[in-house]
Amino acid sequence: MTTRKFFKKVHLWLSLPVGLIITIICITGAILSFETEILESYYPERYFVKEIKETKIPVDQLIPIVNAQLKDNTVASIKVSSNPGRTYIASLSEGFRISAFVDPYTGDLKGTYSFRDSFFFTMMSLHRWLMDGSRTWGKYTVGITTILFVFILISGLVWWFPTDKKKLKSRFKIKTKSGLKRFLHDIHVSLGIYVCIFLLISALTGLMWSFEWYRNGVCKLFGVEVPAEKEGKGGGGKGNKEGKGPKEINYQSWQAALDNLTKQVPNNEYITISDGSATILDKSAPHLRATDKYSLDNTSGEVLKAELFADQKSVSKIMSWAYALHVGAFGGIIVRILTCIACIIGGTLPLTGYYMFYRKSLKKSKKKRPIPSAS
Repeated sequence: MTTRKFFKKVHLWLSLPVGLIITIICITGAILSFETEILESYYPERYFVKEIKETKIPVDQLIPIVNAQLKDNTVASIKVSSNPGRTYIASLSEGFRISAFVDPYTGDLKGTYSFRDSFFFTMMSLHRWLMDGSRTWGKYTVGITTILFVFILISGLVWWFPTDKKKLKSRFKIKTKSGLKRFLHDIHVSLGIYVCIFLLISALTGLMWSFEWYRNGVCKLFGVEVPAEKEGKGGGGKGNKEGKGPKEINYQSWQAALDNLTKQVPNNEYITISDGSATILDKSAPHLRATDKYSLDNTSGEVLKAELFADQKSVSKIMSWAYALHVGAFGGIIVRILTCIACIIGGTLPLTGYYMFYRKSLKKSKKKRPIPSAS
């Protein structure tokens, strides 16, 4: 058996059992990669103000106005965009990833968003653990499928490369006038090679969320020490350490911190302020999660410590780069669009592959069928 035939069989027999799962992972990934843009298009009133005025309400005055409009909830952090046409986005203290959208000029609550109750949570559940509520077998199924997908892509690449270099050009072409069978074959073979590198990057980075051993190995590869898990982790409720209920927040220090940080980093995309800390995305950041971190004085809002993203050497930095590579968020909107298209095409590859396998199997069965003898 030649090397090409071996890799062809590897490509085929690995693809057959996990093809549909690959389709689910790729299509849901494509949808998730543009979650923010989709939401902004569907709910523009949440993300953009109706009228830009001369002055905004100071944060220490704005947050009590917002808290008064919320039912049994309070602001835990607030994201202040440097774009005057955008609303502020407040993360709430109760619930999982619940956000409130606020007009900074009027203090009006423009709406709330609960990620757990959204369409995108369903997409993420499918993408990461196949809707498995326990996040055990589904998570490992996705992880194992992703590992197999890496081998499927590599074996497909080896099989794709023709032994006769004269046929190389034809491997990049899609014939539209040679029937459905040829068209689907070309879609599988030609489009597959165009998106192979994007899918490989997404698969290799996606494994960071599936297996701890893989994540730890990548971190060690880049010289980042993985902290040991603390014993007795979890089980704690919300509130202060004494268990006397929610901790009171000095919102006046938030406004002071915002003023200080705006002067310190004038070229920011946004500043997120929370109790005792802040994160800033600089407009020159390499990707959307490359945020600088600041420790704040809860009383004065003074900056106590700055940890720039470029200087960080942590697991969170590795994971932020993994996410950026995973969704194509490291090279501007063009790379994100290409990554999204690659995921959509990746979702069709198993389907065209199944069709090709079915046609080939059907052809073989016809050849094996005995010819009836004339009586």
